[in-house]
Parts: sequence; structure tokens; C-alpha cells
Amino acid sequence: MEQSKPPKEVLELGRYLVRELGFEDGVDTLGRWMSHHLAELIDKAEHGKTEDERNQGQKEATETILRIWEHRASLPGKAYPLKSYENILLVLDRLRPDNDPFAYYHGDEKDRLASNLFIDMSRLIPILLLMKISQIDKPIQIDPVALDALDETEQNIMMTILKWMELFEPTSERTKITKKGNEKETGNDNYKFDRLALKIINDLNITLEKLRKELGEKRQANHKSQAQE
Repeated sequence: MEQSKPPKEVLELGRYLVRELGFEDGVDTLGRWMSHHLAELIDKAEHGKTEDERNQGQKEATETILRIWEHRASLPGKAYPLKSYENILLVLDRLRPDNDPFAYYHGDEKDRLASNLFIDMSRLIPILLLMKISQIDKPIQIDPVALDALDETEQNIMMTILKWMELFEPTSERTKITKKGNEKETGNDNYKFDRLALKIINDLNITLEKLRKELGEKRQANHKSQAQE
């Protein structure tokens, strides 16, 4: 959040920090101290006895809130919305298919198969990681005050994560008729990432088998060539 933001919006961000740092289970002593300190500054800004006291309190509160928010990535608890996902995002960034180290080689069949392995793995690992999102601590709904205070890049990342998370939200159960016609079972419409992961694993097995065969044939050819020398 930039300095040009209206003081009212900055104070709203301060109230958000007070809630997150002061009442979140497991937050350390520093977080609670920060929460109480911010609460006192905000109270002074809004309920000072004189206009001068309120103006001075507003100045101190906004400056303190903005300084704390500048270091949001290191805040305790869940005050920083992206904190739970930093490790996942790091892995996802490194496993982009366009980082294929074999893409620049125009070699033999072995290089082509190795490229296929990298691409499939770069698809499989993110799927498995994204499936973990439903198992880690995450806010069900991001506070709009915190979302608005993030910079543009952080907002884009957060919105992307929220879209992915929607794929794992359970839907209402529906009744399905089995083949027998007289038995019913319950199910849901969750996006079947497990099926996609299994398909990629099957593709990996096929590629690995081809690569094993390719390396085996090359090894036999080398042995034959050495025997003839």
C-alpha cells in the first residue's frame, strides 16, 4: 500500500493487522505486542481528546502501519496472505515446462525421451503440490483489506491461487444410479486431479520404458563395437 493511500484505508489495514496479529492462535509475543501497539495508535488517531492529538495520532498510526506492512512477508501468523504458499510457488516457478533443459538440444532419441520426462514431471509435481493446498492451513476468504494492500504482482498470485483452490472445494453431494439400477451411491463433482496425475504417471512409465530400451540398445551396441576392435 503506497503512502498516497487515504489515511482511512491505512487505518483499516491497521485494524486488519490488529486482528491477525493479536487473536490468531500460536502468534508469538512480538506479534501480540505489535497488535496492542497498533490498537493504541489507532485509538489515539480516532479518539484523541483534541484535534491536534487526533491528527498527530493519525500521522503516527499510518506511518507505523505502512512500515510494518513493508515487511509483511516476515510477519508472524497469517497476516501475510501469501505466506502459506511461498514454498509451493517457488517449486511451481522452477518446474515450468519452458525450463526444459533438453529443449535446446537436437540430439538423438535419448534426448527426446529425456525432454518428455521433464515435461511430464513438470506437470505432475505441480498437480501433486496443488492437491496439498486443500490440506494446509489457508484462509477460507481473504480479507479484502489485505488483498487491496498487496502490490499488483502479489494480487495476481493470490487470485491465481484462489482459483486453483476452488477446484478442490467440495461440491454438494448428488445421487447416482449404479448399473444394477437399485443401488445408489453418493459422489461429488470435484475436479479429478487424481485421474490426471495417474494419466501422467502412466505416460511417464511408457517414456521410462522406452528410455530404458534405448539406453540398453546403445549399451549393447557399444559392447559389440568394442568387441570387434
